[in-house]
Amino acid sequence: MNLLERVLTLLRISLNSVVEQSDDPDKALQQLRLDLRNQLVQVKTQVATAIAESHQLRKRCTEKQAEAEKWLHKAEQAIEQNNDSLARTALSQYNELNKLAQRYQHLQTDQERVITVMRGALRRLEAKITEVETTLELLETRKRNALLQQRVFEALNRTRGIQNDPRTQQAQATTQDAEARAQALVEQHQRDLANELEAISEEQRLEQQLQALKARKSAQGRLPGRKRTTTDNLTAGISPGELSLDELKKHMEASQD
Repeated sequence: MNLLERVLTLLRISLNSVVEQSDDPDKALQQLRLDLRNQLVQVKTQVATAIAESHQLRKRCTEKQAEAEKWLHKAEQAIEQNNDSLARTALSQYNELNKLAQRYQHLQTDQERVITVMRGALRRLEAKITEVETTLELLETRKRNALLQQRVFEALNRTRGIQNDPRTQQAQATTQDAEARAQALVEQHQRDLANELEAISEEQRLEQQLQALKARKSAQGRLPGRKRTTTDNLTAGISPGELSLDELKKHMEASQD
């Protein structure tokens, strides 16, 4: 199998088939990349050699054409000298050299075709190597993602195991009970505080009523000739039973004001 056949065989390999059919796709792809790189080096060497040979063939063709022209010129000179024998010899040499020049030209043309094919194979090899390397990177990424998912699942399973542990459940129940008791104490404290504030408000209202009643009594005692009121009757020692119902009602309303 020559070089081009080996290269074409490698280029026909499907990467998907390598990944699906191989027990170790990563190893198989790395081996394929190694083979492709080896062939790439050989193809580059062959291309360089073919180019050099093409230059040599072109040079030889040019040289033979120049020599043939010289013999053609000698044949023309021999004809001018009426030397047919020398002219025939010169033309024979011309024909031989011209055939060699044409042969070199054909070889050089064939070599150029080979160079074109080898350069195409070279570009395809480089593209194939890039494809293999990309596939390797994708496989590596998939491996990392799979490993990360596995670690996440393991962590979740450990968390579930901790949550299902009786000691964990007992600790959670104890914590919830302590929180409920603390909440009950807070609510009880808030109720007690509200009751205290309500009692203080009632005492303040009674104190205000008392002070207002005292102030009214003091003011009425300083006014001359004023009419005796219910308050005066109370001050003078008149019992509530001796007051009329209307006077007693007025006195209560005045104390509330």
